[in-house]
Amino acid sequence: MDNPEEQQGNSNGKLERPWLKEYQFKPGQSGNPGGRPKGSVSIEAELRRRLADGESGEKIVQGLVTQALRQALGGDYKFFNMILERIDGRIADRLAGHDGGPLFSDEDMDRLVRLAEQTDDWRDR
Repeated sequence: MDNPEEQQGNSNGKLERPWLKEYQFKPGQSGNPGGRPKGSVSIEAELRRRLADGESGEKIVQGLVTQALRQALGGDYKFFNMILERIDGRIADRLAGHDGGPLFSDEDMDRLVRLAEQTDDWRDR
């Protein structure tokens, strides 16, 4: 086991990887130094506080909708897409036939392939 790529077990049964020691976090070092600052409040916590203080949930929802509309009308694609999905529903990840099965039967696919081949033959003339 002289290969440093191999993992070695110590007497505690834990794996030792001495070649990774220099990359481990040091005590007191953050794994995400540019992350959310200490003491800042999460969105969830702020919503819970406002609702607990008696602010109307309807008022909050109206404010969120107003802001989403502003962003969408200002050209922000994410908000525009979100609004469309709420109105029309999400676009299906997979196309399906009226019965939930495949869009085309095997027979239909064979006909489409033959038609495509005929089109290629005609174009090549």
